[in-house]
Amino acid sequence: MELMVSGDGGIGVFSLSGERLRDAPLDGAGALCAAGEDLLCAAQDGRVIWRLDRRTLVPRGLFPGGPGACDLCVSPDGACMYILCADADSVLLCDARSGQARYLNRVGCNPQQMALDGDVLAVAGGESGCVHLLGAQRLEARGCLSMPGPVYSVAMRAGAIHALCLTPALASLLVTVLPDGGRRTLALEGMPGRLLCHGDALFAATQGRLTAVRACDGRVISREDAPGRAGCLLSAQGRLYAVDLLCERLLSRAAAGGGWRVLCPARAAAIG
Repeated sequence: MELMVSGDGGIGVFSLSGERLRDAPLDGAGALCAAGEDLLCAAQDGRVIWRLDRRTLVPRGLFPGGPGACDLCVSPDGACMYILCADADSVLLCDARSGQARYLNRVGCNPQQMALDGDVLAVAGGESGCVHLLGAQRLEARGCLSMPGPVYSVAMRAGAIHALCLTPALASLLVTVLPDGGRRTLALEGMPGRLLCHGDALFAATQGRLTAVRACDGRVISREDAPGRAGCLLSAQGRLYAVDLLCERLLSRAAAGGGWRVLCPARAAAIG
Protein backbone atom coordinates (compact mmCIF):
# COMPACT_ATOMS: atom_id res chain seq x y z
CA MET A 1 0.00 0.00 0.00
CA GLU A 2 1.07 3.57 -0.70
CA LEU A 3 0.02 7.05 0.30
CA MET A 4 -0.84 9.48 -2.51
CA VAL A 5 -0.95 13.22 -1.90
CA SER A 6 -1.95 16.25 -3.97
CA GLY A 7 -0.79 19.82 -3.40
CA ASP A 8 0.39 23.01 -5.06
CA GLY A 9 3.41 21.28 -6.58
CA GLY A 10 1.44 18.39 -8.05
CA ILE A 11 1.19 14.78 -6.88
CA GLY A 12 3.49 12.85 -4.57
CA VAL A 13 3.55 9.16 -3.66
CA PHE A 14 4.87 8.12 -0.25
CA SER A 15 5.39 4.91 1.66
CA LEU A 16 3.11 4.55 4.67
CA SER A 17 6.07 5.47 6.86
CA GLY A 18 6.35 8.82 5.09
CA GLU A 19 9.25 8.19 2.67
CA ARG A 20 8.79 10.06 -0.61
CA LEU A 21 8.87 7.56 -3.48
CA ARG A 22 8.04 9.61 -6.58
CA ASP A 23 6.25 12.76 -7.67
CA ALA A 24 4.96 14.55 -10.75
CA PRO A 25 3.84 18.11 -11.51
CA LEU A 26 0.12 18.72 -12.01
CA ASP A 27 -1.35 22.21 -11.83
CA GLY A 28 -4.27 22.60 -9.46
CA ALA A 29 -4.22 18.99 -8.20
CA GLY A 30 -7.07 18.39 -5.75
CA ALA A 31 -9.28 15.43 -4.79
CA LEU A 32 -7.69 11.99 -5.21
CA CYS A 33 -8.84 8.40 -5.46
CA ALA A 34 -6.94 5.15 -5.95
CA ALA A 35 -8.44 3.02 -8.74
CA GLY A 36 -6.61 -0.28 -9.03
CA GLU A 37 -3.30 0.34 -10.79
CA ASP A 38 -4.35 3.92 -11.55
CA LEU A 39 -4.79 7.15 -9.65
CA LEU A 40 -7.66 9.56 -10.31
CA CYS A 41 -7.03 13.24 -9.58
CA ALA A 42 -9.31 16.25 -9.94
CA ALA A 43 -7.68 19.43 -11.28
CA GLN A 44 -8.65 22.91 -12.49
CA ASP A 45 -11.15 23.29 -9.62
CA GLY A 46 -12.44 19.82 -10.39
CA ARG A 47 -13.44 20.55 -13.98
CA VAL A 48 -11.13 17.84 -15.30
CA ILE A 49 -10.16 14.41 -13.94
CA TRP A 50 -6.74 12.97 -14.74
CA ARG A 51 -6.20 9.22 -14.82
CA LEU A 52 -2.55 8.45 -13.99
CA ASP A 53 -0.50 5.27 -13.81
CA ARG A 54 0.21 4.85 -10.10
CA ARG A 55 3.67 3.36 -10.70
CA THR A 56 4.94 6.10 -12.99
CA LEU A 57 2.41 8.96 -12.56
CA VAL A 58 2.26 9.15 -16.36
CA PRO A 59 -1.20 10.29 -17.59
CA ARG A 60 -3.40 7.62 -19.12
CA GLY A 61 -6.50 9.71 -19.71
CA LEU A 62 -8.19 13.07 -19.23
CA PHE A 63 -11.94 13.25 -18.53
CA PRO A 64 -14.47 16.01 -17.88
CA GLY A 65 -15.16 16.54 -14.17
CA GLY A 66 -17.59 19.00 -12.63
CA PRO A 67 -17.67 22.41 -10.92
CA GLY A 68 -15.89 22.27 -7.59
CA ALA A 69 -15.26 18.51 -7.59
CA CYS A 70 -14.34 17.98 -3.94
CA ASP A 71 -14.48 14.19 -3.54
CA LEU A 72 -13.88 11.15 -5.74
CA CYS A 73 -14.52 7.46 -5.17
CA VAL A 74 -14.64 4.28 -7.22
CA SER A 75 -16.90 1.23 -6.93
CA PRO A 76 -15.27 -1.95 -5.54
CA ASP A 77 -15.26 -3.55 -9.01
CA GLY A 78 -13.51 -0.50 -10.46
CA ALA A 79 -16.23 0.10 -13.05
CA CYS A 80 -17.88 3.25 -11.69
CA MET A 81 -16.36 6.60 -10.73
CA TYR A 82 -18.31 9.02 -8.54
CA ILE A 83 -17.55 12.77 -8.66
CA LEU A 84 -19.03 15.01 -5.98
CA CYS A 85 -19.45 18.53 -7.42
CA ALA A 86 -19.79 21.00 -4.55
CA ASP A 87 -20.38 24.02 -6.79
CA ALA A 88 -23.11 22.23 -8.76
CA ASP A 89 -24.82 20.61 -5.73
CA SER A 90 -24.68 17.26 -7.48
CA VAL A 91 -22.98 13.90 -7.83
CA LEU A 92 -21.95 12.47 -11.19
CA LEU A 93 -21.49 8.77 -11.99
CA CYS A 94 -19.07 8.02 -14.85
CA ASP A 95 -17.47 5.00 -16.45
CA ALA A 96 -14.20 4.70 -14.55
CA ARG A 97 -12.23 3.62 -17.63
CA SER A 98 -13.54 5.93 -20.33
CA GLY A 99 -14.80 8.82 -18.19
CA GLN A 100 -18.15 8.77 -20.02
CA ALA A 101 -20.92 10.31 -17.90
CA ARG A 102 -23.79 7.94 -17.09
CA TYR A 103 -25.98 9.43 -14.37
CA LEU A 104 -26.35 12.69 -12.45
CA ASN A 105 -28.38 13.57 -9.37
CA ARG A 106 -28.68 16.62 -7.16
CA VAL A 107 -27.55 16.28 -3.55
CA GLY A 108 -27.88 19.06 -1.00
CA CYS A 109 -26.32 22.50 -1.02
CA ASN A 110 -22.52 22.62 -1.27
CA PRO A 111 -22.18 18.87 -0.54
CA GLN A 112 -18.99 17.91 1.25
CA GLN A 113 -18.14 14.21 1.09
CA MET A 114 -19.31 10.74 -0.01
CA ALA A 115 -19.26 7.25 1.46
CA LEU A 116 -19.94 4.05 -0.48
CA ASP A 117 -21.17 0.87 1.20
CA GLY A 118 -22.47 -1.98 -0.92
CA ASP A 119 -25.16 -0.67 -3.25
CA VAL A 120 -25.69 2.61 -1.35
CA LEU A 121 -23.88 5.91 -1.88
CA ALA A 122 -24.32 8.34 1.02
CA VAL A 123 -23.57 12.04 0.57
CA ALA A 124 -23.00 14.65 3.27
CA GLY A 125 -25.35 17.30 1.91
CA GLY A 126 -23.65 20.36 3.36
CA GLU A 127 -25.95 23.33 4.00
CA SER A 128 -29.08 21.31 3.18
CA GLY A 129 -28.77 19.61 6.58
CA CYS A 130 -29.38 16.16 5.14
CA VAL A 131 -27.61 12.90 4.37
CA HIS A 132 -28.70 11.87 0.88
CA LEU A 133 -28.86 8.15 0.08
CA LEU A 134 -28.54 7.08 -3.55
CA GLY A 135 -28.38 3.81 -5.43
CA ALA A 136 -24.78 3.10 -6.36
CA GLN A 137 -25.61 1.83 -9.87
CA ARG A 138 -27.94 4.55 -11.18
CA LEU A 139 -27.87 7.29 -8.51
CA GLU A 140 -31.61 6.93 -7.92
CA ALA A 141 -32.80 8.50 -4.65
CA ARG A 142 -33.06 5.96 -1.81
CA GLY A 143 -33.78 8.41 1.01
CA CYS A 144 -32.94 11.71 2.65
CA LEU A 145 -32.08 11.73 6.36
CA SER A 146 -32.76 15.10 7.96
CA MET A 147 -30.02 16.29 10.33
CA PRO A 148 -29.95 19.06 12.97
CA GLY A 149 -27.49 21.21 11.00
CA PRO A 150 -25.17 21.36 7.99
CA VAL A 151 -23.54 17.97 7.32
CA TYR A 152 -19.78 17.90 6.74
CA SER A 153 -18.98 14.19 6.77
CA VAL A 154 -20.70 10.82 6.51
CA ALA A 155 -19.63 7.23 7.18
CA MET A 156 -21.43 3.88 7.00
CA ARG A 157 -20.81 0.60 8.78
CA ALA A 158 -23.00 -2.48 9.36
CA GLY A 159 -26.22 -0.71 8.34
CA ALA A 160 -25.62 2.32 10.54
CA ILE A 161 -25.14 5.79 9.06
CA HIS A 162 -22.95 8.31 10.89
CA ALA A 163 -23.10 12.06 10.17
CA LEU A 164 -20.93 14.88 11.52
CA CYS A 165 -22.97 18.08 11.72
CA LEU A 166 -22.34 21.74 12.54
CA THR A 167 -24.29 23.24 15.46
CA PRO A 168 -25.45 26.88 15.87
CA ALA A 169 -22.68 27.26 18.49
CA LEU A 170 -20.07 26.38 15.81
CA ALA A 171 -19.36 23.05 17.48
CA SER A 172 -20.12 19.53 16.20
CA LEU A 173 -22.79 16.92 16.70
CA LEU A 174 -22.22 13.28 15.78
CA VAL A 175 -25.52 11.71 14.72
CA THR A 176 -25.83 7.95 14.23
CA VAL A 177 -28.90 6.55 12.46
CA LEU A 178 -29.29 2.90 13.40
CA PRO A 179 -30.59 0.18 11.05
CA ASP A 180 -33.92 0.16 12.93
CA GLY A 181 -34.33 3.92 12.47
CA GLY A 182 -33.30 4.87 16.00
CA ARG A 183 -30.78 7.67 16.57
CA ARG A 184 -27.87 8.43 18.87
CA THR A 185 -26.23 11.83 19.23
CA LEU A 186 -22.94 12.95 20.76
CA ALA A 187 -21.91 16.58 21.22
CA LEU A 188 -18.29 17.32 20.29
CA GLU A 189 -16.03 20.34 20.66
CA GLY A 190 -14.80 22.17 17.56
CA MET A 191 -16.18 22.64 14.05
CA PRO A 192 -16.74 19.46 11.99
CA GLY A 193 -13.90 17.79 10.14
CA ARG A 194 -14.16 14.16 8.99
CA LEU A 195 -15.36 10.74 10.12
CA LEU A 196 -13.48 7.47 9.72
CA CYS A 197 -14.50 3.89 10.52
CA HIS A 198 -11.41 2.07 11.79
CA GLY A 199 -11.81 -1.47 13.08
CA ASP A 200 -14.45 -1.43 15.83
CA ALA A 201 -14.10 2.31 16.34
CA LEU A 202 -15.42 5.44 14.70
CA PHE A 203 -13.06 8.42 14.69
CA ALA A 204 -14.60 11.90 14.60
CA ALA A 205 -12.12 14.67 13.78
CA THR A 206 -13.20 18.19 14.70
CA GLN A 207 -11.19 21.40 14.88
CA GLY A 208 -8.48 20.84 17.46
CA ARG A 209 -9.91 17.51 18.66
CA LEU A 210 -10.08 13.80 17.79
CA THR A 211 -12.73 11.62 19.42
CA ALA A 212 -12.98 7.83 19.14
CA VAL A 213 -16.25 6.04 19.90
CA ARG A 214 -17.29 2.42 19.80
CA ALA A 215 -19.26 1.96 16.61
CA CYS A 216 -21.55 -0.66 18.19
CA ASP A 217 -22.94 1.47 21.04
CA GLY A 218 -21.51 4.99 20.69
CA ARG A 219 -19.53 4.84 23.93
CA VAL A 220 -16.61 7.28 23.97
CA ILE A 221 -13.25 5.48 23.91
CA SER A 222 -10.99 8.52 23.91
CA ARG A 223 -10.92 12.29 23.48
CA GLU A 224 -7.69 14.09 22.70
CA ASP A 225 -6.24 17.25 21.21
CA ALA A 226 -5.37 17.15 17.51
CA PRO A 227 -3.77 19.70 15.20
CA GLY A 228 -5.90 21.77 12.82
CA ARG A 229 -9.13 20.57 11.26
CA ALA A 230 -9.14 17.40 9.18
CA GLY A 231 -10.55 17.63 5.67
CA CYS A 232 -9.44 14.06 5.02
CA LEU A 233 -8.97 11.21 7.50
CA LEU A 234 -7.44 7.86 6.45
CA SER A 235 -6.04 4.74 8.09
CA ALA A 236 -3.70 1.93 7.04
CA GLN A 237 -1.51 -0.61 8.82
CA GLY A 238 -2.10 0.78 12.28
CA ARG A 239 -1.62 4.46 11.42
CA LEU A 240 -3.90 7.46 10.97
CA TYR A 241 -3.37 10.14 8.34
CA ALA A 242 -5.09 13.53 8.34
CA VAL A 243 -5.00 16.45 5.90
CA ASP A 244 -5.28 19.67 7.90
CA LEU A 245 -7.55 22.09 6.02
CA LEU A 246 -6.22 25.11 7.88
CA CYS A 247 -2.54 24.70 7.00
CA GLU A 248 -2.83 22.31 4.01
CA ARG A 249 -0.46 19.73 5.41
CA LEU A 250 -0.53 15.96 5.84
CA LEU A 251 -0.01 14.56 9.33
CA SER A 252 0.42 11.04 10.64
CA ARG A 253 0.36 9.18 13.94
CA ALA A 254 -0.22 5.69 15.33
CA ALA A 255 -3.92 4.77 15.41
CA ALA A 256 -3.52 3.66 19.01
CA GLY A 257 -2.37 7.13 20.03
CA GLY A 258 0.72 9.29 20.27
CA GLY A 259 2.01 12.49 18.74
CA TRP A 260 1.30 13.74 15.24
CA ARG A 261 4.09 14.13 12.69
CA VAL A 262 3.97 16.48 9.68
CA LEU A 263 4.77 14.59 6.47
CA CYS A 264 4.33 17.14 3.66
CA PRO A 265 2.14 19.94 2.27
CA ALA A 266 -1.18 18.54 1.03
CA ARG A 267 -4.66 19.42 -0.17
CA ALA A 268 -5.95 15.85 -0.39
CA ALA A 269 -4.71 12.30 0.15
CA ALA A 270 -5.66 8.72 -0.71
CA ILE A 271 -4.38 5.26 0.19
CA GLY A 272 -4.23 2.33 -2.18
